[in-house]
Amino acid sequence: MPLPKVEYLDDIQGTEEYQDQLKAVYEVISDHQYQQLTVIIDLNAYGTEVFNILDCDIDLSFERVKRIHHTFGDDLAVVDIQLDNSTGQRLLEQLLALSIYENINDIAGHPHSRSVCLWLFEQPITEKLKQSLYLMGQAYGLGSNKRRYLRYWDPRVIQLLAYLWISQQKLQVYQLGLPRMHYVDWNNTFTEITLPTPSEVYPSDTEVALEQLRPLPFRFNQQQWQLLEQTEWMNMILRQLKDQMIITTQVYEMVISQASLIAKRQITQQQAVNHIVRDLERMKDEGVAV
Repeated sequence: MPLPKVEYLDDIQGTEEYQDQLKAVYEVISDHQYQQLTVIIDLNAYGTEVFNILDCDIDLSFERVKRIHHTFGDDLAVVDIQLDNSTGQRLLEQLLALSIYENINDIAGHPHSRSVCLWLFEQPITEKLKQSLYLMGQAYGLGSNKRRYLRYWDPRVIQLLAYLWISQQKLQVYQLGLPRMHYVDWNNTFTEITLPTPSEVYPSDTEVALEQLRPLPFRFNQQQWQLLEQTEWMNMILRQLKDQMIITTQVYEMVISQASLIAKRQITQQQAVNHIVRDLERMKDEGVAV
């Protein structure tokens, strides 16, 4: 995929939508007094050339994450950003612009890769962090110990995972030292995934329950695997819908339902979009908030 020109990112930064999200990002930083940010970059999109357009007048250093499996084709890097100086702030702003650029250009018939993936505040790059990111991409197959692999870092996938994870699975991620993650969603909104603490999942006998908690890889049930296997169908529908409406939780659930029908060859993609638009219009006419 061709690397976007720096001028394209400059154009993005001049939009009201970008400025609104930049303000939201800095509010998150200010509210929590964050000093550091680690961003996961998928090098499959542009390779290391992506760092050439971030325009920070520095030789940007990065570290690679261990490949999940040689057959999977994952190629992740992590970048450390210090937020207490102008260079780090400029890098953050360029990354946000690139995130929005990639989302805007991810349209029906022309899917666009995402190079800017998860944003991890106050998660400095350590061997423990890289090992956690390695483990996050693994799951056991249904009813077996054969491993399958997840593109969890892709914003379009992490949104589905956050929807389908049960409390214990969220706690597995929390125990990796990843209590919260951010990403830019289909609405170009800077979104936080907050995971429950051990005491919230197990209000009593917390320590005993944690000792019995299985470590990763994940073990998904049949319904969870069925949803994961429909990811591409869901994304195809969402690409058509995102320019027509805000992708709310309710819309997302409708997309999941329609994607399952596409997978069963009961309806086409366009029929699924038409059904969602029709149902939303009906609900609005009935005074239901959507």
